[in-house]
Amino acid sequence: MRLTLLLLSGLAFVGCQNVPITGRSQFILVDESEVVSMSASEFSKMKKLPGDKRLAKVREIGLKIVTAARRDDKAGVLPPSSKWEFAIIDDKTPNAFAMPGGKIGFNTGMFQYAPTDDDIAVILGHEVAHVICRHGSERVSQVVGVAIAAAVADEATKNSSAKTRASWMAAVGIGAQYGILLPFSRSHESEADHLGLLFMARAGFNPEAAPAFWGRFAKAGSKTPEFLSTHPSDSTRVKQLQSWLPEAKAQMPKQP
Repeated sequence: MRLTLLLLSGLAFVGCQNVPITGRSQFILVDESEVVSMSASEFSKMKKLPGDKRLAKVREIGLKIVTAARRDDKAGVLPPSSKWEFAIIDDKTPNAFAMPGGKIGFNTGMFQYAPTDDDIAVILGHEVAHVICRHGSERVSQVVGVAIAAAVADEATKNSSAKTRASWMAAVGIGAQYGILLPFSRSHESEADHLGLLFMARAGFNPEAAPAFWGRFAKAGSKTPEFLSTHPSDSTRVKQLQSWLPEAKAQMPKQP
């Protein structure tokens, strides 16, 4: 058990990173290249619509966002513009995503909530922010850490009664879910909202579209209590975006 903890501590030390702009400290225990490989594999399985006329617009806006974000990419996380792959996904679920390694998908079901270029920029800014912040690698690392904690608890209670062991494992699971996984997921979403707002403004899009978009999009979501949710509550999200608007507007290109 002591050896496992020492190994975990060593991995955490080696994997210490800082999020761009916010400076938040994060611990990444997995190789970025492995996460990129997993993402590419998942992306290849999705049903794409290469002939969709809206793809050109998504690509145009997405590359502007990527170029704007690269200013803060000191670690070289974002691939060159020529390496990014965009796709319209044949899925009516209102969703979009950006994967490590430069894969961006935009579901057909999202367009009804994003009728303007500014709306699309809100979405893609948020998704590119997830990539530059390495949220994917961080989430995988958290799952790995929880698995190690569970293994340690299992080893530590191996000579205890079945009831005691079950109680310990349940405590680890509940503690991980509500003390680590859900709070960090909400933190990631807020971080992506913040940085995405700056990136879209820097790329020349109107950041005021963000609070309006998320308020409108909230009507499609569930009303799960914030502490049980992977995302901030709708009201929290809109208030945060409104508070960041002055910072975002300062990023906008100067008009001649």
